[in-house]
Formats: sequence, C-alpha cells, structure tokens
Amino acid sequence: METSVRHLGELTYPLRASAAFQRQALTGEPDLLTEIAAPDSLLNAWRYVFTRDAKDGYLLQQSQQIAADPDRFVAALSGALLSGRYQPEPQVEVLIPKKGKTSAMRELSIPSIRDRVVERAVLNAIIDRADLLQCSASFAFRRGLGVQAATHEITQLRDSGNRYVLLTDIANYFGRINIADSLRVLQRGLFCSRTLALLRFIAKPRRVVGRRRIRSRGLAQGSCLSPLLANLALTDIDFALADTGVGYVRFADDILLCAPSRTELAASQRLLASLAAHQGLQLNEEKTMHTSFDAGFCYLGVDFTAHQPVTDLHYGVKHTKQPAKVLYVGQDGARVSLTRERLVITGPDTLPQVSVPRRLVSRIVLSGNVGLSAGARNWALFNEIDVICLSRRGSYLGQMTGLRSALNASRLLRQAEFAANPAARLPLAKQFVGAKLNNQLHMLHRLGRRSKNIDVADTCVTIRGLTTQLPDATTVDEVRGLEGQGSALYFPCAAELLPTEMWFAGRSRRPPRDVANAALSYGYAILLGECTAALYAAGLEPSLGLLHASTDKRPSLSLDLMEEFRPLLVDRVVWSLLRLRRLRAEHGTASPDGDGVWLTNEGKRILVDGYEAMLQRSVKGSLPGFAGTWRRHIHHQAQRLAHAIFDPVYSWSAAAWR
Repeated sequence: METSVRHLGELTYPLRASAAFQRQALTGEPDLLTEIAAPDSLLNAWRYVFTRDAKDGYLLQQSQQIAADPDRFVAALSGALLSGRYQPEPQVEVLIPKKGKTSAMRELSIPSIRDRVVERAVLNAIIDRADLLQCSASFAFRRGLGVQAATHEITQLRDSGNRYVLLTDIANYFGRINIADSLRVLQRGLFCSRTLALLRFIAKPRRVVGRRRIRSRGLAQGSCLSPLLANLALTDIDFALADTGVGYVRFADDILLCAPSRTELAASQRLLASLAAHQGLQLNEEKTMHTSFDAGFCYLGVDFTAHQPVTDLHYGVKHTKQPAKVLYVGQDGARVSLTRERLVITGPDTLPQVSVPRRLVSRIVLSGNVGLSAGARNWALFNEIDVICLSRRGSYLGQMTGLRSALNASRLLRQAEFAANPAARLPLAKQFVGAKLNNQLHMLHRLGRRSKNIDVADTCVTIRGLTTQLPDATTVDEVRGLEGQGSALYFPCAAELLPTEMWFAGRSRRPPRDVANAALSYGYAILLGECTAALYAAGLEPSLGLLHASTDKRPSLSLDLMEEFRPLLVDRVVWSLLRLRRLRAEHGTASPDGDGVWLTNEGKRILVDGYEAMLQRSVKGSLPGFAGTWRRHIHHQAQRLAHAIFDPVYSWSAAAWR
C-alpha cells in the first residue's frame, strides 16, 4: 500500500513507488524525483538561487546560513525530498507596480530560499521535456523565443492573407489558472507521479492567516515554475485554436487572432471564449479589440500595418564579416576548379563565371552534369570540405567526405550489432517518427489557413492520435506504418492551405509532378547530404538504419536522422516560399521525358536561398543546453544519436520547434 503525507489539506507526493514509478523501473527510465533530489542537482540549483539573491548586494539571512555549509543543507534537503518529509514554507506577499503603470499593482508570492532551490531543481529537470509538449503558437517564457519570433510569425500570417485581427488577453491570468490543467498536459511527457505530485504541492500560492495555512487557486507569481506551468495550462487551448487553421499567436496572456474574413475571426473569438470558460478563465473585455492590418495596431510593443514590419526570409541569421558559404553549382556543363587561392566556376563555354575565395567555402553541392577538377577534389578531401552530388532532377546521388570521421572498426561493429537488434532500435524509431509527426502538426498550424475542401482540425486531431499510438507499437514495422499514415494525411492537407495556383494532389517523388514536389525533393536531397556528413563526423556509418532498414542502396541512418528535420526545415521553407508567391509555377519546367517537373535554375536559386537562410538561423532552446544555427543542430543531433547507440543509459530526444 502506498504511503502518503497530508499537509494543508492536500495529498502530497507518495513515499513509495507509484504505478507510474513502477512502470519506469520496467522500462529502464530512472525516477525523475531521484534526479531532482540528487545532491549535485540541488547544489546547482542553490548556486543559481544564491547568485540571483546576491545581485542586489544584500543576502537574505537564510542565504547566509546556507552559504556557511551548502553541502549540509543539500544533504538534508535531498533526504527530506526522497523521504516525503519535505514541507514548503509559506510565501511572502509583495506588491510591486505593474510595468508601465504607476497606479496598478502586481502581487508576488515569494518563496523562501530553501523552496526556491527545490523549485529551480524541478524546473531544470522538466523544462526541456515540457517545451516539447507546447504549441508553436506560444512565444512567451520559452528559451529562444520572444517578441522578435512572435513578430516574424505575425508578419507571415499577414502576408498569407489574414487581414482581420482580434487582440485580447485573459483576465487575472496567473490568479485563475488551475494547476490541474498544467499537470494534465505535463504528464503526457513526464511519467514520474512523484514529480507531478511535488509540483502540485509547491506551485499554488500559500500563506498564513492567523494560525491557519491556506492555499488559493492559481499560480504563485514569484515562483520560477509559474511561467512554465501557466504556458502548459493553456496548451490545450493553443492546440484547439491552431487546429482550426486560424492565425493564432499567444504571448503569455496576450492573444492575437487573425483571419481572412470578419466572419471567420468572429467564429474563432467565440471558440476562444468557450475554451477559456471551460478552464474557468475569462477574456478581458476591456482589452478586447477588433482591428485589421490596414487600420494598424500595436501588439507586444510593435506597430503593425499592412506592410510593416516587412517579412524577413533571413530572420535569425547572424551576419559575420566572412561567413562560411555553401557553394551550389547547378548549370549543366559547368566545372569547378582550383586556381591559386580561389575556386573558379566556368560555364559550358569554358569562360569563368564565378570566382570565390576557397577559405570561405564550407561545403560544395553539385547538381546535374557539373565537373570537378582533380585539384578541387583533392583540396576538398584534404580540408574536410564535403562535396554533395545531386542528379538533375534533385535526387541524392552521394558525396565525398574527408578523414575527420571518428568511425573505426570497433565502433562500426557495435553500431552494426545495435542496428541488428530490433528491440534496441524500437525506442529510437519511435522518437524519430514522434518528432516528425509533431513537427508536421506544428507546420500545419503555422500555415494559419482554412480550406473548404478539407477539415484541417480533423486532420490535426488524427495525426495527434497517431502520436498517442506510438508508445504501444511493438515493432519497427508498426512505427513505419504510423509514419506513413501521418504523411498520407499531412501532405494533402498542406496542399489545400497553399495558394490556389500552387495546389497539388499530394506527395509525388519519382518523378515530382509539380513545382511544390520538385522543391520538396530538391530540398530533401540537400538535407540528406547534410545529415550524412553529420553522421560521418559523429563516427557513425550512415547505411546502418534504425527506423529505415539497413541497405547498401541508401544511407538509411541519414534518412532516420533527417525525419524530424523534414517538416522543421525543408517543408517550412518550401511552404513559406509558395504561400508568399516567391516560388511560382513558372519556376518549374517539364523533364526531358515529359513525365515530371524539374525546378528551373531560378527556382533552384530561390529555394537554395531560403534553405540556406533557414540553416544559418541561430536558435536556442531547441535542444538541452545547446544553441547555434540549425546546421549545427543537425550535427549535434548526430552526436547525440551516437551517444544513444553506444550508451544504453543515454536518452535521445527530438529538437523542439523554434
């Protein structure tokens, strides 16, 4: 029988393992509370809290006492957490002026130093898992996101035809949220019942009234956990609205809805009000306003009009004086050669067309009938410059890579043994497909459109249902089947949300039947080369697949690695170019046999420009403890995959949408 503690009239976390904890023991997943209560975890949390407390030059008495012997403090706190004896102390209520308002006040509930250490340790343990559960329409309190990212999304929604706008917010946001709504979402990705119970125990405001200790509804402003839990509480509302195809952006409690017509906008407002009421929340009528981009408005301190701010395809790219370039050559009959310190591209007439300093080139992509001189080949191999070869129609043919790979015989044998073990492959295969399905959902949400021919909400709900079936899949074949079902739903739905002139029936590969499919195939081929190079650099053999069967005919592990990045990077670029009409029907040309469509040189240039802008975008918060360009994220995921293959204790996770 499970032992528990009652405090302040509430059931706290159990002393013994719950059913969820027992399930973790069977699956090999460690109990998260044990990780939170580990001395190193608590010590790191204490250092963070101590640094913050010392910023104003005055240390609280409790900080001074702990600083005298932090090891003793951590040991006692760890024991209290693991035994169930931990009891949070009442919070101190403080009133501060609201930002930009001299008369309005905000009430903060400040935890004790000891409780702040516990909250920080919990936050450190759950923040990355929790981020993967959130909707891409939520931009506040998330690492790597913020006002700039929200602004970029709003300009894209505007440029895709959403003229009419509703601005509103949620009345008494932190004070009305129910912690149960937060935990309902969190438990989808966090299976430790003891941690969930601890969160329920410490998240609510708590104070002393006379001799009684009481708690109130809502979340304690002043706790480091409150912003995350507030976001999680509204996640189901976020998904329900985004599923309908309306343009939707939420920044904490500040909400923007946009649609092509006033009728659609009014319907979305009614849905938002209904969803909020279901969770005991209300829209703030005084701050609710109908407007349009033509009329102009201010949101998050940014002024929006029909043309400003301008959508920037190179958003997030950090410009440097001498950036490393990827050299793309796609003209039939062209040739790349090395002359002194420069790479020279000559045309079919042997006349020089482009000359690039070789020190600026980090990768070469050759498409179609393009030659490479012996000097350029040797220079590329010696300097570990990848040369990726594509066919004229954009299919991946192969690549040359240097000797930087950490691949050796013993690692290769261990990787082959892992790839031959269906039970070992299955968890990673589920992760690959789950990440792809979730990113396909995010992509449909980002398109922010409705269709008369297809129910976007129904498609999103069905794809989300596939993700819930993944944990029950018992074979890799079942996992592949779920991935196939997701793609069969995703592509026809995405096609309906594009401009009418760019509509396509669905995914066609060999050959692509239209500009959209030609762009997707070309982008996927370039991405496959990126992933193959990343695997070589991580010391992995690309042909030994986990989700895709190992074969000599394709780099199966590269296909595995790129699954999550297909919608996250390539689809995102292609759909954006199509809906902004930068990639159009005239950018396709019939293949020589008349059976398919190839991109024209101008079409390839437009796609490559958008793709490179995406790969060079700097992001943070997508992977635990990592920041950099999306290209670096691909390499980091390859390194994490190698870690997961060679270390059975290590848990690989997908990149969060950014």
